[in-house]
Amino acid sequence: MSVTTSPRAASLSELQGAFQDFLLASSDSFQSEVRDSRKADRATLLDVYREGYALRLIEVLTTDYPGLIAMVGSASFDDMARAYIAAHPSRHPSVRWFGRSLVDFLESTAPYNRSPAATEMARFEWELGEAWDAPDRDPVAAAALIALSPEAWETLAFTALPSLRRVTLAFDVPQAWQRREEVASGSLVVSATVPVPWVIWRPDLLTRYRSLEADESLLLDALVAERTFPELCGCLACFTGEAEAAARAAGLLRAWVEAGMIGSFRY
Repeated sequence: MSVTTSPRAASLSELQGAFQDFLLASSDSFQSEVRDSRKADRATLLDVYREGYALRLIEVLTTDYPGLIAMVGSASFDDMARAYIAAHPSRHPSVRWFGRSLVDFLESTAPYNRSPAATEMARFEWELGEAWDAPDRDPVAAAALIALSPEAWETLAFTALPSLRRVTLAFDVPQAWQRREEVASGSLVVSATVPVPWVIWRPDLLTRYRSLEADESLLLDALVAERTFPELCGCLACFTGEAEAAARAAGLLRAWVEAGMIGSFRY
């Protein structure tokens, strides 16, 4: 592919900008800067670049959302991905973050907004990816908390791991996601259920997730908000009564420490 010359030749930056606009399908003016070849006309030649750009971004989305592909099938995913590319051109230097707006796109764009299960699968998968890419931090060891004086617990507050994510799902998305490689593309069934809170975190080289009980979900949200231990106990009083709140809070806190969810504490 060669670029034509004109009485007033475009600068390199102008050509780069016009080529970008062409790749993003926002303008075809760049075609006038390109010559036909002996084997193909300029439109055919340039479409190779435009299609290659789209295929690269579809590949990125395929990596980020394998569960969604297992639900809707490769052909439907390809159509959805192209619609997403048109609506949300890549703006970040790294393609890692290209799919960050897909959940919002699925929620707000017909016909995709008629499939809330697919949207929830996308949300779950994106949170898994964010947990994986979050900064590393060694979790707090149980011995460090055991060594605290009773007075320290009066002002003790915690910071969750940077990777910790909370999501509430009304479909059995995590269970279905585990079956994504066992079924043919487009045949993964995701069933509705009562809304269930989930936590996602990565204490080491393995991302973990599990469901939460209602009181545990409330307490974990309070911990993420860096409430003090007495305040955490107060959050549970409506579930356990004041007499049992401290014991329940301590039990849940111990489970979170053992699971590697807590990044630091202060008092």
